[in-house]
Amino acid sequence: MNNPLNMDLQARAELLAYLASSHLLAKQLTGHWLAPHHVVESTTIWLNSNGAGANVMQRAMLSSRALEIAQQLETAPLPVFSPQMITTLFCDNLRLDFRSAIAREIYQHCLTRLAGKRWS
Repeated sequence: MNNPLNMDLQARAELLAYLASSHLLAKQLTGHWLAPHHVVESTTIWLNSNGAGANVMQRAMLSSRALEIAQQLETAPLPVFSPQMITTLFCDNLRLDFRSAIAREIYQHCLTRLAGKRWS
């Protein structure tokens, strides 16, 4: 990887939100969570498209936490969360659409989790 290791807390939260949202979208569309190789591929795509760099441990930690967070969000009584809203998470270019209340809620949840757990 040519990018420096430059993922601050907000960048890690955005990647985690992207992966958790991808899990939720996959579950809504197919009835199944993303397969591990799709999570790795999504992580790589996000890192490359955002010019971010992360070491193997950081990528593994964020990738493994994404499913846990998606499962929690799926059953959480969030006021902006509903299965119908999942499709509003992404823009046409497959980036999170932060104009969507649900995308902002997922990002905030991820940011809070990362800050509270002190995950690297």
